[in-house]
Amino acid sequence: MARTKSTKTIDEKIREQEEKLRKMKERCDKISGELDDLYEEKKALEAKELLDAIARSSKTRAEVLAFLES
Repeated sequence: MARTKSTKTIDEKIREQEEKLRKMKERCDKISGELDDLYEEKKALEAKELLDAIARSSKTRAEVLAFLES
């Protein structure tokens, strides 16, 4: 015959699962923040590379903008 669970046992398991979920959410938030930082770092690096390429180019600002807008 199956053993019946008490409310106290169930409440304890609920608390354990809530704590696990809280820790996982904190970890997820941290990793998500790190990913956002990496995206920003990549975007800044790409922008710098683009500006450096434009500076080395013999094209004028107007020519570069016209090319990009076409």
